[in-house]
Amino acid sequence: MAYVSSYQIEVRSYELDVYDHVNNAVYINWLEHGRSRLLQDKGFNYTNIASVWGVRFMTVRTEIDYKLALKLGDRAEITTQVEKVGTTSVTIGHRIARLPGGETAAQAKVVIVYVDAGTGRPVPVPAEFVRLYA
Repeated sequence: MAYVSSYQIEVRSYELDVYDHVNNAVYINWLEHGRSRLLQDKGFNYTNIASVWGVRFMTVRTEIDYKLALKLGDRAEITTQVEKVGTTSVTIGHRIARLPGGETAAQAKVVIVYVDAGTGRPVPVPAEFVRLYA
């Protein structure tokens, strides 16, 4: 079973758009933080994976399905987990749920590709990443 990372937020005023709900672009930031937390939960971060595994990863695709609007003061939980491991890529699944009821506000899939930290060329997904997260 894949490792699941989660964190909670409260919607802030500067995250709203002119329609008084969270702007769609804000979700990208929340997803990014979810992937960062996924690494942090096991003692890694975006910079030290280069020294530990000799790799970096790049986002190559983001899909978001918006289900319900979040508004000022709403609490939300963002969960992140590995859904699929390819040769050089990993598909990360995200869910943003409004609390306390847990209704899905958005679901997302983000594809990242592992690249050599020096050359930037695609490399196989580190076996240690698969062991820890998938």
